Amino acid sequence: MEHEALIQKYIQDSLNEAEKAQFEALVESDADFALKVAEFENVHAAIKANEKAQLKSHLQQLEATQNDEVPAKKTVKKTIRLAIAVAILLVLGLIGNYFMQQATLNETLYATYFEPYPNALAPVTRTQETPTEALPKAMRLYEDGKHQEAFDLISDITKGQENPETDVLFYQAMCLLNLQQETEALNILREIKHSKTRFTPQIYWYGALIHIKFKENEKALKALEYMDEIQTTFKSKEREILKQKL
Repeated sequence: MEHEALIQKYIQDSLNEAEKAQFEALVESDADFALKVAEFENVHAAIKANEKAQLKSHLQQLEATQNDEVPAKKTVKKTIRLAIAVAILLVLGLIGNYFMQQATLNETLYATYFEPYPNALAPVTRTQETPTEALPKAMRLYEDGKHQEAFDLISDITKGQENPETDVLFYQAMCLLNLQQETEALNILREIKHSKTRFTPQIYWYGALIHIKFKENEKALKALEYMDEIQTTFKSKEREILKQKL
């Protein structure tokens, strides 16, 4: 069974004995799987808490309305409102379950397929001393996972340029993505997606992932389909999987 389906069944408490054994073995042996489980649980808990708050608010409003009714009509109206309350519970339960599953799926897809894009702009060998030129220095910081420092240095490089290089701006967006600033990263990717660059497939790939995280599935699909149109082989297998799941 695929990991995502296994986690979904775990969240829904519907694992059979064989699946439970598989699930427990994966949690113990696969750190990435355990992380995905934690992400699913966090999203599930947040949605359930939101549902409870909404239901409580609805029922409190109904009770307040009942207290204001004329006593002679109280019994009939109470019955009607009780029926309405039950209907609301059922509808919110169905809606909440749908959005919980969708939110969990999108978060999981993003976590599964996002990985930092390697430095292909100014490769730095490990035997080199710390670069003195700004761009190689920024990319060394990027390689070392110091994404905030790399972003700051790239920002300094592009600040005084009338037309900053698209390739450099792409890595500025990658820094932001690694800093979990997806909105800011997406803004940059949108600005440069029509520019001439060797990173066009990557721009659309990471844009699609951000749209998935934001639950903007139609926009994500358009980005993935554009990658098909330009006949890029970048992430071809992953694209097909994502298009099937969206």
